[in-house]
Amino acid sequence: MAVAERVGAVEPSAGLMTRALRALGRGLLALPWPLAAALPVLWAGLIWRLSSRPVPFPTGVSVVWELVSNLAHAPLFGLLCLFTAAFTWRGSRGSLGSRGWPVVSRARALALVALVGAYGVLDEWHQSRTPGRDSSAFDVVTDVVGAAMVLWIVAYLGRPDARERGLWARLVAAMAASVAAAALSSLS
Repeated sequence: MAVAERVGAVEPSAGLMTRALRALGRGLLALPWPLAAALPVLWAGLIWRLSSRPVPFPTGVSVVWELVSNLAHAPLFGLLCLFTAAFTWRGSRGSLGSRGWPVVSRARALALVALVGAYGVLDEWHQSRTPGRDSSAFDVVTDVVGAAMVLWIVAYLGRPDARERGLWARLVAAMAASVAAAALSSLS
């Protein structure tokens, strides 16, 4: 039975955004194995490539530009976490619940956030050796916040009582946490 069939195609009690994100998650879980394996690797390669280039706008000129530059870490590493989770959870025993949605246990979440954080450290090391770039431990904090927020939202979407209001509250909280982490990095 396909993942989409186990979760159920119609979720009338969930709002539009909740249904859309669940459909996106089901789509990621249903990707053919080679594509699912390639997605996090290709995304990590994109992050590496972006880190290989000088910052595309002058730093130090504007606090807003600094914040935007640092804020980019959260979605980049959040998506890396999402793609890695979709690949690793698809075949591991006990990773999908009875409804076909990933079970986000603390152990799995910590392992994924640690993995993404480790890649963030590697990325910062790489940036420290790239002309026109610098590194910051606070950027890794933003990377980890992005990854943790994605898993928090994925866990909420797996709850049968997930509603639009709760999802939006979590999306706003995730954005606020990401902005706070990026601001911390910008001030350092």
